[in-house]
Amino acid sequence: MQKNDSILPLRISVVAIIVLLLLVFTSAQQPLGFLPQQEEEVLAQQQQSAQETGQKIPLGTASDSIFTNYLNPQYGFSLLYPTEWINEEINPGANLTFLMSFGPTAGEFGEFVFVYMAVKNLTSNNTSLEQFADQEINLLKLPPAVTSPTEDTSARTILESGPTTIEGNTPAYKVVYTEKVSGTLSKIMEIYAVQGNKGYILSYLAYTEIYDKYLSIAQKMVDSFYVTAPSLEALVHL
Repeated sequence: MQKNDSILPLRISVVAIIVLLLLVFTSAQQPLGFLPQQEEEVLAQQQQSAQETGQKIPLGTASDSIFTNYLNPQYGFSLLYPTEWINEEINPGANLTFLMSFGPTAGEFGEFVFVYMAVKNLTSNNTSLEQFADQEINLLKLPPAVTSPTEDTSARTILESGPTTIEGNTPAYKVVYTEKVSGTLSKIMEIYAVQGNKGYILSYLAYTEIYDKYLSIAQKMVDSFYVTAPSLEALVHL
């Protein structure tokens, strides 16, 4: 287990990866399979059920849209995401143990908007939600990061910060802030949750001019976000 991860490279690496996703999504892709075959079959059945019962409406509003359930028992979380969107597992690097992105195809929508799910190893099972949230918020308040060519933290402004809940009435913490990514002002909503020795960061990132357009979809994903005990494999992950 990673006991002494630096928090600063964690956020820098995640933001840099999200910027690069615009290039990744310019070509057609299939979701990466990483679940055992039996779990993949269960997920496929859930996807089929969602497609049969949902009602498609224009993307940009969440009400009655078709949503698919994404289930990850290894890392102990699930959430709903629009069926039209692509999910992509990304190499998490040294400071995260898991990173998954969700977003519309760039070729179809041509807009910078992503929801990503990050899982981080915590130092112990006793790390509280308050401690984890304080870690992340203190990071947001740090001076500009000269090590990141894509991130201008001098333009970062925290707009909202406070407790919230996610699916199952589970306590969580919400932060909304703005910063420049690749020279363009972006708006980001992050939801923090803790389960055992895992810290969860669910983030919605979009350029400010289209943030409200996809907010209802992002909020539905947040509202459906559910954490459980990770599997033994994830608990012993190094």
